[in-house]
Amino acid sequence: MKQAFTTFLLLLCASIISAQNDDQYIVVSKTLNMRSGSGKQYEIVEKLSQDDVVTLIEKLDNGWWQVDFNGTEGYVLSNFLKHDPYTDWERKNYESGVTPECENVTPQYDFQLDNYLRIKVGSGTDVVVKLMRIGDYEDNCIRIVYVRSGDTYEIKNIPESQYYLKIAYGKDYRQKIVSNQCVVKFIKNAIYEKGTDILNFTKIKKPNQTIGDSVYESWDIPSFELSLDVIKLSNHDENSFNSNSISEEEFNK
Repeated sequence: MKQAFTTFLLLLCASIISAQNDDQYIVVSKTLNMRSGSGKQYEIVEKLSQDDVVTLIEKLDNGWWQVDFNGTEGYVLSNFLKHDPYTDWERKNYESGVTPECENVTPQYDFQLDNYLRIKVGSGTDVVVKLMRIGDYEDNCIRIVYVRSGDTYEIKNIPESQYYLKIAYGKDYRQKIVSNQCVVKFIKNAIYEKGTDILNFTKIKKPNQTIGDSVYESWDIPSFELSLDVIKLSNHDENSFNSNSISEEEFNK
């Protein structure tokens, strides 16, 4: 009777640990089979790849752990996992054009200007682009957008001013509130840059046009195109996009 009671307590404790454990682990091998049971004799329910992230459900004594991967539960060998040091950072999977929700940015528009900054992103990386207005005393981020790999997005209706860009590249986007400030980062292959080129969205006056008895003002409306590290003027003259590497802290300012 005593032995049965002890076993019951052990099972109860295991159940509590399983319910409360939401630690995340990263796959360190090139491939890893997730199986329906805790052994190689069980069928494969999912094939994991290096850098995939799983959530721990329960640790077993035989080296197999029960984990969750995007809603699929199964068992993997624990020696092919390492603890994710950013478990307490919120993972987000934004669509292109979304302003990350924890960024303290109030988007600014001028709907009378039909201009744009077109952003083309190649494969292998997501990007976050901050459009920074140059101020007399302090620079101000007026727009920030997430663009997924392989996508194109246009930031439109940009107010007249001079700007530069801050750009973050990477995969596995996370965010966290630190000291009442939103901090964001890419966990995988992160690169942070600050553009040294100035994007001047100020209208350019052209000679007036006369149509019949009427005289009309004419303006050039500058727009720009960014393709990772290449920027083009709207009239298709190409310029190299110059930038300096910056820290994650500088990007988050």
